[in-house]
Amino acid sequence: MKRNILYGFVAMASLLLASCNGDYDDWASPQAYDAESAAAKYGVTFTPGPDADVVMPTSDGYANIVTINSNNDAISGFTIKSVTIDGKTINATMDNNNVNVKASDLSNIIRNEYNSRAYTKRALKVVTTVAANLTNGDAVTIDMAGNTDASFTPYQTPAIDPKGYFVLGDFAENGAGWDVTKPVMMEKVSDGVYSVHVTTKGDSNWFKFYCGSDADGTWNSANKHQMGCAVNGDNSRTGFVVYTDDPENPKTSDDTGVQTPVVKGKGQFKITLDMNNLTYTVTPDESKYYLIGNPTSWGLSLNCMLYGEGNNVYSYTYKATNQWDIKVFDGKYYSVGGDNIWGYCWGGVNGSTAASGDLIYADGNGDNAGAIGPNEKGGWYTFTINMNNNTYTWKAIDAPTKSYKNVSIIGDFNKWGGDVDMKEVVSHNWYVRAAISSDGGLKFRANHDWATSWGTTKDFSLGDSYYGPTGSENITVPAGTYDFYLNDITGRWNIVAVK
Repeated sequence: MKRNILYGFVAMASLLLASCNGDYDDWASPQAYDAESAAAKYGVTFTPGPDADVVMPTSDGYANIVTINSNNDAISGFTIKSVTIDGKTINATMDNNNVNVKASDLSNIIRNEYNSRAYTKRALKVVTTVAANLTNGDAVTIDMAGNTDASFTPYQTPAIDPKGYFVLGDFAENGAGWDVTKPVMMEKVSDGVYSVHVTTKGDSNWFKFYCGSDADGTWNSANKHQMGCAVNGDNSRTGFVVYTDDPENPKTSDDTGVQTPVVKGKGQFKITLDMNNLTYTVTPDESKYYLIGNPTSWGLSLNCMLYGEGNNVYSYTYKATNQWDIKVFDGKYYSVGGDNIWGYCWGGVNGSTAASGDLIYADGNGDNAGAIGPNEKGGWYTFTINMNNNTYTWKAIDAPTKSYKNVSIIGDFNKWGGDVDMKEVVSHNWYVRAAISSDGGLKFRANHDWATSWGTTKDFSLGDSYYGPTGSENITVPAGTYDFYLNDITGRWNIVAVK
């Protein structure tokens, strides 16, 4: 905005005329106008700036996203009051009549709004509020009219590795931890999305991601394309991936730029890597667990499944026959267990009859996880495992006073007209595999009548779950083949889809 002596004389003349005709009151107090009227009165316009379509990287790290103009000689310039991008406030400065923002600040707003670092053009709504500085020393706020469009395209992201990805870290799955010769491969969930189930060892478990193409058992290869986070030791359950030579997280003289995230807590977790959006998530892993021991004649059987209680806690109520009674098998590894089922077991101190203790993972060697049992042979117990902290408890209960000739399932799939009988595989624990021909409700019931039955609570649908609360309502189950489990003492049940 140019100012010169001629403009000064024009402004003075205007003031003198205004004092004679009564218009001076409006001139001296321009704040009395609403924002849009003020913009029209002073001829202020907001247009997309020369850098409104931002593509990373920018030449100087800044973007001129808005240009402000006025055809009114009474305005000497503008002062920024606020700038928002899609409703989020961003720091901005003025360069002549251009509004400048840091490209990195724009990037942070976009990645947080979309939870993504994807190489995708994002449309932006920019709202600029300024004060117009008048030649008489006053100022008037110009806002609401300052709506402009812009766009932002982040840095190009790394290509997806055709051989997938693996993790290394403080996990039981790769031995003593960080053994580059034992990469823990991630399973492909969908295009660009991978997940892995891990068992952590301590309270803070450090890890990183690596490309499958670099899995030759050496650190020189693995470190070529390592991935982690921006802040070392970040134990957030969700985060953005930082990769080798990441332009948004440049390395310094004493680090690679790729910092190491942490899984917080000892237990079972699922880690998901989304290479489409460059994000990762860490969630407690609710697996499926099965008894191995005297109840199964020490053979792996899917008949004896622990019942889900929620929050990664599982239980099994039965009559224990021996102090060296059981171990627990992790169902995640059923398809790969083969002859080494003991390598995927949990146990305790061998022969322990303590009422509670720490679960020990076999870590590939069944001898590492000993058989455990209660302190009373032939007693009735509820055995519970907490996989958030890898502990177990034995709780003595009274012997059940009711027993049933049979337990069955019945429902819409058979028009409520026939029972599918279950087998009592362990005292008061029943199992059957059955095909459900159509979506609908079903229940468990005893003795082929309705004197005793088990269902769930109102509006509960099985969906992606496999257990739910016990109640009197029907359990809604989609069509398919399932393994059905019921404990007639506790009323707890599992319904597991057979895939």
